[in-house]
Amino acid sequence: MANDINAIIRTVLQRQNKLDNDLREILKACLSTPPSITEEIDALPGRRIFYNLSDEGNFVATDAGTRMAPLNFLVSQDGPFVMTHYPCVAWKPNLPTTATNFGRWSPIYSSPMPTQDAANNDAIDISYEVIDSGSQRLFQNEPALPLLSRFDAALPLPVPTLFSPNTVIQFFTTLEDIAFNATPGIPTEGGVLRVTLPGYRIINL
Repeated sequence: MANDINAIIRTVLQRQNKLDNDLREILKACLSTPPSITEEIDALPGRRIFYNLSDEGNFVATDAGTRMAPLNFLVSQDGPFVMTHYPCVAWKPNLPTTATNFGRWSPIYSSPMPTQDAANNDAIDISYEVIDSGSQRLFQNEPALPLLSRFDAALPLPVPTLFSPNTVIQFFTTLEDIAFNATPGIPTEGGVLRVTLPGYRIINL
């Protein structure tokens, strides 16, 4: 009887040792796997609050083909800004105040937007660059085509991108073409371009 009990105990201990070894290997594998970008951001302490960075700049018809002065987005010193979606960009006529399309928001590329080609409409086409001025990091090798979020469809970034406190995000716009065609009516002479960077802030409690 005693031998049977000892045999059972040895079997249980062997199985326990094997289980312990398996758990150690699993833990080792987990610890050796680097966290994803999302996991690194989620691990940062602080409260998450919905936040959009926005700025705007003016242009006129003679600016066609030029690279505008950058729009600047200052990240608060209270904590980093996490950009989650591609920028949302739109424009509206602001000169003269009597223009037929004054104050009417429009997209910033002519294809495949049929409304841009309609009669009595104005249109612009842009390319853009995004720079983290704090790290001097340019986020593309060349000015990008208007791969952007729309009012009706926010386009997620491949990965959420964290910008450090006190850095300045710069958005450079190249006005590839400007067509002020609000005729018949009072033609547009100038417009305002507004850029919004969707995301959230991480702030200390």
